Amino acid sequence: MRILSLYYGHDSSTCLLEDGQPIAVIEKERSTRRRHDQGGMDLSALLERYGWDRDGIDLVVINPYVREDLDGQPGPDWELKGELYTQRSDFHTPDLRCAAEDRYSRHQIRLLGRAYPCIAVDHHLGHLATGYYTSPYASATVLSADGGGDDRTLAAARAEHGRILDIEYGWGITRDGREMNIGSVWGSVGQHHLGYGRLEAAGKLMGLAPYGSARPELVDALRTAAYTAPYAPLPAPLVLAGHLDAKEPLAQDLAASLQSLTTTAYLAAAERLAAVFGADHLVLSGGCSMNCVANTAVHTAGIFTDTFVPAQPSDCGLALGQALFAWHHVLGEPFAPRTWTPYLGTDAGTPAPGLLEGAVDHLEQGLTVGVCVGRAENGARALGHRSILADPRDPAMTARINDTIKHREGFRPFAPMVLEEDSATYFGAHVPSPYMSYTTTVTSPDLPAITHVDGSTRPQIIARADQGAARTILEAWKRRTGLGVLLNTSLNCQEPIVDTPDHAVATWRRSGLDVLVTPDDLHTK
Repeated sequence: MRILSLYYGHDSSTCLLEDGQPIAVIEKERSTRRRHDQGGMDLSALLERYGWDRDGIDLVVINPYVREDLDGQPGPDWELKGELYTQRSDFHTPDLRCAAEDRYSRHQIRLLGRAYPCIAVDHHLGHLATGYYTSPYASATVLSADGGGDDRTLAAARAEHGRILDIEYGWGITRDGREMNIGSVWGSVGQHHLGYGRLEAAGKLMGLAPYGSARPELVDALRTAAYTAPYAPLPAPLVLAGHLDAKEPLAQDLAASLQSLTTTAYLAAAERLAAVFGADHLVLSGGCSMNCVANTAVHTAGIFTDTFVPAQPSDCGLALGQALFAWHHVLGEPFAPRTWTPYLGTDAGTPAPGLLEGAVDHLEQGLTVGVCVGRAENGARALGHRSILADPRDPAMTARINDTIKHREGFRPFAPMVLEEDSATYFGAHVPSPYMSYTTTVTSPDLPAITHVDGSTRPQIIARADQGAARTILEAWKRRTGLGVLLNTSLNCQEPIVDTPDHAVATWRRSGLDVLVTPDDLHTK
């Protein structure tokens, strides 16, 4: 059974699912080198790469929403027959509660020169599915919070035994029929007041927030904006200038206030959902669940027994979620939790013997090392296969990487990757963070390069069972230095994360990156 799943919004992706197993999840931006790229891909070339014939596809799954403005790119390359779920009378009902069946629809689609059966899946239902079906839980409460998708900003559901049951839309509070849109306020504040790209703003502001303090009047203004004008600048006199500098206290307090609003909203949603759906397990998905501070607040509050965030909670994971929803919920195929791998993208190849250990020689010399081996990570955070690694003990390393390689704001921190068995040695409260989705405190004074201004960090914890490239390098590093931690950041320079060895070499050549490991070579300058 072969399922082709397509998501054509920003952070466009395609998933090939065969008998319930993901053969590939390909993000468009990785090949076009345009951040958050949207629209269709060259499906014929993609199918050929993975040995699929267009006549062998059994089902196509889509999200039907495609922006009218595709920046000059062509629109969707399909013809769809049948009434969409978006045309149902209750589609815009505030605080709607409904069955999953009300949020997908069945169609015939013409694509690749032939007709296929098709299922169209709601944006948030796709996020809920990504989280639940990649989680370690058979039963869970699932939350999807986003900057907007299919005219909604939050949905939650109960999922049991492979099926997504009752769905509830909204944060439980509406104003004049409007849902709170926290995700878009992050983008708006960054865009209008600090000059950042709209889709990059949240990541930057999260790094800025610990420098400031939440102010009640700013929190109130941001809350009002989330209901009334989430895409607009904040009104004067709270923000007197159109543009702020990140070094200004007002900019820092604005970021801290936005973080406070988000954390409070997440905690309130978790409390309510525990009462409505059950408090055994909570899965957090959607773009807002890239917010590690809010995730951690919910996890440590003890509202739920345990929590989980997938590797790809943002829109780049929707093609995968849609496909898994069709396989398990619509087709009724059995579901059993299992250990998932985030490495579902392009395969750069297996590194030649000794190359990864050779990279550690350069790390010992205080050099920065890029790694492009194996299959690319699906998701916005590099997890050791498309990473820049460095010694976390060097106090000058943060500025060095920000200034000479990443060319980004100096206030932005770096994260560590750490061996699971060593995590308690260097960090405080344990968090379930294999994908850099939670924060914890740094308890060792010897790791300045991965310690943020507030003493926190966002770890990638490498499980004992993970025998991939990240663990190989970490174990070799520990044998040499006695330290089970490395600085890990994405291998890119003002561009999407590199996808192929050719991309990696180009980035290495034009940046201050010292060393690069590709499957066949160890490149040095």
